[in-house]
Amino acid sequence: MIKVNLLKDHTTRARKTFAAPKVSRIGLIFLAIAVLAVGIMGSWTYYVHQQIRTGTERRVILRREEARLQALKQEIAKFEKLKQLRQSRIDVIEKLKANQTGPVLLLNMIIQSIPRNGVLWLTSLTQKTDTIKIVGYTQNTEVIPDFMSNLMTCGIFQSVDLEMIESQKDASKFSLVCISGKKPQAE
Repeated sequence: MIKVNLLKDHTTRARKTFAAPKVSRIGLIFLAIAVLAVGIMGSWTYYVHQQIRTGTERRVILRREEARLQALKQEIAKFEKLKQLRQSRIDVIEKLKANQTGPVLLLNMIIQSIPRNGVLWLTSLTQKTDTIKIVGYTQNTEVIPDFMSNLMTCGIFQSVDLEMIESQKDASKFSLVCISGKKPQAE
């Protein structure tokens, strides 16, 4: 009988030989082209994503700016309406001022003639034809001559005369007689 030992003998060490890989040049070229293509595609993808992010940020900024400009536009429209309303009121006032006659002009001129630095208040104003009598009070009698000179320079009166000054406890009562240079107009 013959016995065959199918098991390998472990006592002798045999050197294993590996097959050396053979690299072909065409394979390396294809590998280089594939790596280059992947690199280019990665770079291009990164660039596109950067452009998208930049564009999105710019869009957000521009939308905010547009909203701000729309709000400013609405404010401008509101102020334009307010300006037109005020201008129409000013026009009405100017028209009324231009159409003033007679007693209104007389009162305006007398009020403008009151000195700014003195305490002076008027209690009555009467007009009979071309004679106008002004009665009032003052705490300082030195403002009466200023008031008289202002009345003369306003251009309505030919003469302004002091009728009386009466000293009282807290103030002095005075009366002026003015002769008008213009014919009185009835209203």
